Order: sequence, then structure tokens, then C-alpha cells
Amino acid sequence: MAREARAVRVWLGYALPELASGAGRERFYQQLGEIFIPATVELMAPQGLQAYVPSVLPPSGHPKVPDEIALVFYPSRQCYQQASHATVAGRAYGALHGTVFSFQARQGRPASHSDFPAPFDDQPKQSGPVQLFDCGGNWQQGAVFSEVWLRSGQGVAAFRQGVCEAMGTLRARPRQGLLGVYFYLDDDLLVVWSHWQQQGQVLQADTIGELVWADAAAAVAVPSSPFADYAGLPVGPGQAFNLQFSLSPAASEG
Repeated sequence: MAREARAVRVWLGYALPELASGAGRERFYQQLGEIFIPATVELMAPQGLQAYVPSVLPPSGHPKVPDEIALVFYPSRQCYQQASHATVAGRAYGALHGTVFSFQARQGRPASHSDFPAPFDDQPKQSGPVQLFDCGGNWQQGAVFSEVWLRSGQGVAAFRQGVCEAMGTLRARPRQGLLGVYFYLDDDLLVVWSHWQQQGQVLQADTIGELVWADAAAAVAVPSSPFADYAGLPVGPGQAFNLQFSLSPAASEG
């Protein structure tokens, strides 16, 4: 079932300090819904974007918990690099991140970051984004379920070991209807995305740590053109979206 990691960007976004709480938090949701999330599809789908699954997390009070997480799919790393850096639209979209997210570690909170996942190596010291397995299907279809966990009560080594053992068992014996799993792991945080034929479910047990948030992504569509009249996507805490859009010819290039 295992395949080489395809061009998936695993994103953890931390809001700018002025957008992280209070009235600023409402501006954060508004900017995500009116500009950032629709712009991802409108600017990047014509350049090869295959799937986009953002989740807006409820405030947790813990500095390590992101404000937004996402999986972003492209057919190849070359396509991603071309779309993101060789085009005006891609560079404009990249710059748009800085209007919402912080890229500096501040007040104990990490900087926003994204990367391609590495294959799971069965080692508890493995950090960052990881591909457990992926059957290669279209993540716009079926169900995508996300879950966010914090280390709670146990030491770092025990937390990592527990995640590693659980993921190893899941890869050896996948649950029925489970098509793919990506996750992010560090000393305090575990974020899991799972792709299902139909209904999704939490994959980890409560012995791993504290479950901060979990939910299925709602299928939503936005206009394909940035010039269309569109008020925006209603965004609030604890919402997850699976953007629905037609694939461009670039999306099938590998």
C-alpha cells in the first residue's frame, strides 16, 4: 500500500500577534474566508493544485497549537516549485501569507511553516511532516478527517514512542476504508490527516495525549475566477474545509 511521497505540502500556520486573539481573531477568520482560502484555489488551481484541505482550529491557549493547518496537493514537486516561484500569481499568493500568518517565533509560539513529508521510518525521533501511506487517490473525493493532539502528562520520549507504535500498527493493519494518512510530529504536538472512502474517524487513542480538536472537512466550492463577485467563505473556529474545484491540465502532469 505504501507509495513514495507525492508533492504534498503540510502546513502549520500561526496567526500574526495582532490577529491571534480578541477582536483581531475575528479579523483573522474574516481574512481567511474573504481572501486567503478562496485565493488559494483561484490562483493556484490553474497552475496544478490538485487538492486543498485547510482547517481553522479553535483557540487552545497552548502556544504550540497552530491557528490553521492544511494539506496542499500538487502532482509533482517540480509543478509546485514552478507554480509557487516562477509565476507572478504564485509569488503574489506566497506574499499573501504574510498578511495573516507570522513567520517569526514570537511569544513562545513557533513560526508558521510548511514542508514536504518524509516517508515514515518507524523511529520515534522522526520529526516534522510524515507520510504514513497514501493510495494516491483524489483527496477532494471521499472524506478527510483531521485531529490535533498535545503531549499531556507523559515525557517527550514516551509521547513520541506512543505515536510511533500507533502509526506502525496502523500502517501494518489499516482500518477498513482508510486510503491515506499524513501526520506532523514534534516533542509536543501531533497533527493527523486521514483520507477515507466514506466517513472518517479519530485514529489515535486517548493514551497518546490530549485531543485538542478533531473533525471531518466539509466539501465547499469557491468561484474559479478571482474576478467573480463573491462575498467569501464563512469561516469560524473549529471549521475544516475540503475545497472542490476542477483540475487543470497542469494538475495531471507528473
